[in-house]
Amino acid sequence: MKKIVFIFLFFLLDSIFLYSQTPIPYQNFPIHADSVRWPFLKAGIPLIADLDKDGQKEIITTSLDYNSVLNPVLLLHVINSYGTNYPNFPKGYNEYIYDMASGDVNGDGYLEIVLRFTHSIDVIDRFGNRLPGFPINYTGGDLTTPRFVSLYDLDNDGKLEIIVSRFEEVSVFNFDGTLRAGWPKNIVGNARYNPAIGDIDGDGYAEIILNSFKFVNNIIDSASVTILKHNGDIFSPNWPKYFPLPYISWSSSPSLFINKNYPDSTFFLINLDSITASGTTQSWHRFLKYDIFGNILSSEYYFANHDFGTLVMGDINRDGRLEFATGTQFQTSQLSALDDDLNRLPGWPQNGGGEHWTTVAIGKLTSGNHLNIISNTWDAIPDGYGYIFSYNINGSQLTWSPLRPYGIVRGISIADLDNDGSVEIVATTLSNQGFYLYAWTIPGIPYTHEDFPWPQYGHDRYRTNQHGFIPPDEPVGIQPMNTNVPAEFNLYQNFPNPFNPATSIKFYIAKRGNVRLVVFDILGRELSALINESLNPGTYQVSFDGSGLSSGIYFCRLQSGNYINTMKMNLIK
Repeated sequence: MKKIVFIFLFFLLDSIFLYSQTPIPYQNFPIHADSVRWPFLKAGIPLIADLDKDGQKEIITTSLDYNSVLNPVLLLHVINSYGTNYPNFPKGYNEYIYDMASGDVNGDGYLEIVLRFTHSIDVIDRFGNRLPGFPINYTGGDLTTPRFVSLYDLDNDGKLEIIVSRFEEVSVFNFDGTLRAGWPKNIVGNARYNPAIGDIDGDGYAEIILNSFKFVNNIIDSASVTILKHNGDIFSPNWPKYFPLPYISWSSSPSLFINKNYPDSTFFLINLDSITASGTTQSWHRFLKYDIFGNILSSEYYFANHDFGTLVMGDINRDGRLEFATGTQFQTSQLSALDDDLNRLPGWPQNGGGEHWTTVAIGKLTSGNHLNIISNTWDAIPDGYGYIFSYNINGSQLTWSPLRPYGIVRGISIADLDNDGSVEIVATTLSNQGFYLYAWTIPGIPYTHEDFPWPQYGHDRYRTNQHGFIPPDEPVGIQPMNTNVPAEFNLYQNFPNPFNPATSIKFYIAKRGNVRLVVFDILGRELSALINESLNPGTYQVSFDGSGLSSGIYFCRLQSGNYINTMKMNLIK
């Protein structure tokens, strides 16, 4: 009897521990950032980046005077993790910023901010100064149409290219503002939202996947998906693919999964909306899963009162297969979770989905092994509070869901703002009181890129829409857990173990010195040097991704001075 009671108490305590991590307001937040302006469209979604490489991330966003009576009309905000304005910000503009990206454009080791304006493209450094060669004049087309900017090293030469579009055209600019050879390229109609970018055939050069459509005399004329090579050539004779009317790629980006070892299993997802001749959204939507050869792997139709957004992906239930999540916009928002074949999972749909230019997020918000689905909603009526929902894969809400910040939630991002290893949720909201910036931290929940897989819009600062892509200038190699000096060196067992495909490795460093952490196979061949640098005493955590490895036993070895320790890891796919 005692044993039964003990087991019951164990599971009760485990359940409480699993579901009781309630988000608490982050230090010095929320911030009333502007009493008149509101967060503006995509550029109002918080972009998170460490601009000055101090380990503390900055929040980048915009606010606009929709009545156009203020001067300047729009502000570019950069707010540090302490809740104060970053030096030289906010910066004012009298031109709309439609989209932003962040990367080390000029190769100086620091991140820049790339801005897509109505008529131009600009790049500014962390001090707010323009880079040589910018701004670039780039206008044309319908001024009310959303615009994008994305960053990628298309030809693997160590330099970032700037990818943009306007009506019937895609252009690629170099880091110095010059137009790249072979560009611009004509496409069918208008590519409204960010492409998916990545090396889909394993040749070392990236491709660009674009959804586009066009009207002729206010009637849908054609809609298509196109794949361009890094030099602007069509990827293969299989592209572009044209969609039968009335379905068009209206409100979302493609989402790309790349299998580096097996390019034939690479795929991407698109969402097609049903549109009448007058441009009014109807109620049926089609999700398509394509391989790179143009074959349809899965296709499903779903009913919704408004547009579905971009499909994001992650192994939510940790079964080795990807799941997908997306939502609809406005007051009748509807959040869906789908399996690997695009079938809606049991327990869905639920409330959530946000605006069509945002994406939902997938990440681990509990101490359990499974991931969660996080989404905002547009509705803030009648009490003036917006909603941020979080769900388990079965459609049940976490105990603290929803969060209820004041005002309509414009967009959310997930990050570790202060590099303490814990998860923060960041959101922008708008109300009749102006623009608010919210942040919450979740105690005891570690932040890793494996547990919060890119490319959720808020923390895919390159805007690639490529699952699992982490920019080379993202500080992800190692995360200091705390600065308490341990009494001795220690290498802990990786968690989870067995793992698929990613795991976290925690270790203690007792004395400053060079630390080398390597992974090798059962034959002793070194596969990855996770760390090879000088570290201060403290507790650290590093992630290892075994996506390109086969199932089996692997070893991790920690060495610092005379200390050497090795542990065994089990990869099961």
